[in-house]
Amino acid sequence: MRRGRFLVLMVILGIASFLWAVNLDAQPDDISLDDNEVFTSRSRPAVEFPHMQHIDAEIECSDCHHRFKGGENVVDEGELEEDAEGIKCSSCHKSEAGFRFKPDLDPTKRTLQQAYHRMCMSCHRQVKKENKTAGSVTCGGCHPKKKAAQS
Repeated sequence: MRRGRFLVLMVILGIASFLWAVNLDAQPDDISLDDNEVFTSRSRPAVEFPHMQHIDAEIECSDCHHRFKGGENVVDEGELEEDAEGIKCSSCHKSEAGFRFKPDLDPTKRTLQQAYHRMCMSCHRQVKKENKTAGSVTCGGCHPKKKAAQS
């Protein structure tokens, strides 16, 4: 009887591990944050977000991806597929002319640029406080100047 339960448990764990690995493999390595419908004019190049690097660092999906109801993040990680309805940041965070970074702005009223900047910079600062390697908090660190074309 115990042997049968153990076998069933091992099969379930094997299937779960396989499904987890398939989902992880389906994630893009880098994501270009270049929504031309939102970012109609730029003073800096689009950010190439190292998505896989964040996954490898074991950052929870829900640390970045969120949908709040009653003050609680209710996002279902099963919904997190590229271009899924209502999952893109621009589904809730829209564009606004005259962007200015306002760190204390009500999260429900942040534009897409404000949401990106607040999310990334606050996390990177927190990680640095913990004396861990973190991403940049400077403009040029995420928005590198375009390299001149090589001949």
